[in-house]
Amino acid sequence: MMRYLFGGHARSWLLIGLLASLSACSKPIDFTDYTIENLLKKNIEGLAEPAFFELREISILSKQDEGERGSAEVYIYLYFADDLASVAEKRQLSPDKMEYRQYESSFGNFAAGETQRHHAEYRFFRRDGKWYISGSRALSAPVIQPSR
Repeated sequence: MMRYLFGGHARSWLLIGLLASLSACSKPIDFTDYTIENLLKKNIEGLAEPAFFELREISILSKQDEGERGSAEVYIYLYFADDLASVAEKRQLSPDKMEYRQYESSFGNFAAGETQRHHAEYRFFRRDGKWYISGSRALSAPVIQPSR
């Protein structure tokens, strides 16, 4: 009977149905360092397209898991190959444009070859078993390491 209903592909359809039901019943993702690093990496690398900085490292100093909510205190290391003026020129940005002001507000007047260490707290929430970033705040001014 199954062979006639599914055109001889009963095993394929049964396997697809089984996999779909297993994925629907999968357990929630744990709040781990790996989860935090991947969420932050995706978020930070999406700040500017194309990127004008390189994410060098995410260092998790502490984390708190509160079930459906969590937070993490982190250091984020960013490397800037070009200075702010060069980035603005390449992107045709002037100081009166919002995008320019956001870059300057977030990263300061960075120099070519500079590395910045940002100290921040990120807040997370879990919905439908997956974690998302809900907010962040700087815990101190960035530490600037000039080019060598």
